[in-house]
Amino acid sequence: MRKENDAKKYVQFYSTPLGKSILQRETRFVSEKLQGCRKVLSIGCGPALLEARLQRLHPDMMIIGLDISKETVTQAPQGISVVLRDAEHLEFQDNSFDAVLFVTSLEFIQTPKAIQETFRVLKAKGLLLVLMLNPNSRYFQEKYSGTTSYIRKNIKHTNINRIQKGIAQYFIITNTQYFLGIEEQDIIDTDNQRSASLHVLRGERLC
Repeated sequence: MRKENDAKKYVQFYSTPLGKSILQRETRFVSEKLQGCRKVLSIGCGPALLEARLQRLHPDMMIIGLDISKETVTQAPQGISVVLRDAEHLEFQDNSFDAVLFVTSLEFIQTPKAIQETFRVLKAKGLLLVLMLNPNSRYFQEKYSGTTSYIRKNIKHTNINRIQKGIAQYFIITNTQYFLGIEEQDIIDTDNQRSASLHVLRGERLC
C-alpha cells in the first residue's frame, strides 16, 4: 500500500504547476540530447511521464521505459511502452539501443551491475545520458533532511565522483554539467552547483 501511495504522490506532484514546469524542462533537455537516436531505453522510468512526452515529440523514435516497481509502472500513460524489469538483468539483446537514459534513477539502483548491463545493450558509440539528483544542492538537502523522506529512505549513492568512476570503466564521459535550479516554487536557469537540482553526465560507449 505504501508503494502504491508513493506512486500516486509522484504522479500528483507532476500535475502541480511546479511539477509540470520541471517535467517540461527535463523533457526539452533530454529531447535535445537524443537527436539522431532511433531506439531509446529509459531505465528507472517510474510512471514514464517524461518518456510519454518524448514519444509524442518523436513519434518515429522507439522509446521503451523500464522500472522494477509494479505500482509506478501501472501509472504510465497510454501510448508508451513500459517493461516491468530489474535494471541489473535487462532482457534485451546485445547492441540493441542507440541511447540509454537514467533520469533521477541511477542513484537509486545498485550501480555496477546496472552499468554493465547498460554497456551490453547499447550499440557501439551509443549514448548514455544520466540525470542524477545533485546532493550538493539546496534542493536535495531540503528533500533529504526529513526522516520520512522517500529520497533518504531509498537513495543508494550520494557520491557523484564514485558514480562517475564506475561509469568511466565502460564509457567515455564526454560532458558533465549542472542543470535545473529549483527554488521554492520557481525554476531558474543555472549551472551553479549549489542551485542546480541535477547533475548531468553524458557518455559514449567504449567499443
